[in-house]
Amino acid sequence: MFLTRLRIKDLALVKSLDVEFPKGIIAVTGETGAGKSTILGSIQLLLGERADSSLVRSGCEKAFVEGVFEFEPSDAKRLEAYRSLGFEFDGEPLIVRREISASGRAAAFFADQMVTVKHLGELMAETIDIHSQNAQQSLTKRNWQRMSLDNFAGALPLSKEVSDLYAAYEGKRKLLAELIENERETRRREDLWRFQIKEVSEANLRSGEEEELLEAEKTLSNAEEISEILASLESGLSGEEGSPAQGLRKVNRLIKQLKSLYSPAGGWEESMENALASLDDLLGEVERAQDKLKVDPEELARVQERIALIDRLKKKYGPTIEAVIEETKNLEEKLRESGSFDERISELEKEAAEKLAELKLAAEKLTKKRAAAAAKFGKAVESEIAPLGMGGMKFGVNLEQLPETASCGAENVEFTIANVGQPMLPLGKIASGGELSRLTLALKCLSLGGNAVQILFFDEIDAGISATVAGAIAERLSLLGNDHQVFVITHMPVIAAAADTHYLVEKKVAGNDTVVAITPVEGEKRKEELSRMLGGKEQEARDYAEKLLKTKGRTNK
Repeated sequence: MFLTRLRIKDLALVKSLDVEFPKGIIAVTGETGAGKSTILGSIQLLLGERADSSLVRSGCEKAFVEGVFEFEPSDAKRLEAYRSLGFEFDGEPLIVRREISASGRAAAFFADQMVTVKHLGELMAETIDIHSQNAQQSLTKRNWQRMSLDNFAGALPLSKEVSDLYAAYEGKRKLLAELIENERETRRREDLWRFQIKEVSEANLRSGEEEELLEAEKTLSNAEEISEILASLESGLSGEEGSPAQGLRKVNRLIKQLKSLYSPAGGWEESMENALASLDDLLGEVERAQDKLKVDPEELARVQERIALIDRLKKKYGPTIEAVIEETKNLEEKLRESGSFDERISELEKEAAEKLAELKLAAEKLTKKRAAAAAKFGKAVESEIAPLGMGGMKFGVNLEQLPETASCGAENVEFTIANVGQPMLPLGKIASGGELSRLTLALKCLSLGGNAVQILFFDEIDAGISATVAGAIAERLSLLGNDHQVFVITHMPVIAAAADTHYLVEKKVAGNDTVVAITPVEGEKRKEELSRMLGGKEQEARDYAEKLLKTKGRTNK
């Protein structure tokens, strides 16, 4: 991934800037205090650095920084990781943007989506490696040191295998822990499940029972009133004197007399016979209902008690009898599943043990490779840093045994350094910012092909060095520029001349306003800038600047 465009507006002394960057070595020069650090500060904002309203240009409402990044074929894994987080790319570049308002509000955007500053920092991790007097993005980090040694030892594939095996082992361990915890919780619940199953089973519920009980309760509650009505019905249907049934039978006799005198009345007789038959049927049903009907307070109490039981079970297990029965089946299934815990735990314990054995075997091989390469790597670094003004310094690699095998293997890797006659100490405790930058440059050159970060930023790597050392730095920067994008803020003309592209930072006064401008310089303008950096007599400086530009070259390893 490479930074192809940087836009800055109303940030510090920058009023408006829109600059494009190619690959290779990019030199940034200018007078002291011209504002070269603005580029570094802007890039740090794109990496998730905190910002405050003091960065907003005086008199402006807000400032913004925007970076455009082009992906390379080697970024396939990075793109896959971004997509897994919901960011879609289809050949377009990545645009990262920060906004800072004068009121103190800030916003961050990644691929047109607003994100938190913290999340932006996570998304942009390992995209740009910054090395300056005050910041070392990678060199002092253990994982970068470990990767550098593994790359030198030809052990990167083995290191990845160890990492993958550790992840698989941890996955098994996590599953096992979750299963054991679930088992404990399940065991605590088993007694409750058994009680609940027993409670429902003893109730002997059946589908449709509730409706029957509610109907029975209604009948039993109104038994006396129902009995009185049934008696009246029986009286009216039985043919007693003055009853409707007696009247219908009288009508039927009259129709029979009439049909002998009036033929159409024959059909009336049939209708009346049917009506009388229906009355008889109805009378039979009423009599049977009377026989069945009982005024029984004890039966009513039993029915009401059963309804209350069903209501209690529904409140606990489901809205209907069918739901209660289904929940009981679920509880029975849980009990059956809990019985298989021991088998599953045993299976997972075996799988975890197998993965741990594989992990330890791979880690042991990795340890041997690291131990075999450590001394050679130290010597190689010493040879590489000697021309960089660090001759006589000792460089060492400590392999610190871990109590347990981890994703990094069986040991931590720590780089140490010492001046002549001094004890070896971790890099961050002894090396200056400039020395750390030069060490990074040396290690990057030794690790060519194993560097995941393709954008490097060196600020003041040339602080306090001679022209000879600057030449050695320029040579190594050129080597890195073959497959990296390397930004170098420098005061050394030999380093600036070695760059593929050259940008000049100038502070300009326009009326009552001061602004910072960044422009590419080439041809005669570049010679002029190199001459300024060289100082001395004007013609001699121009001649030497021209010589530097002709001899910058590339060093191929």
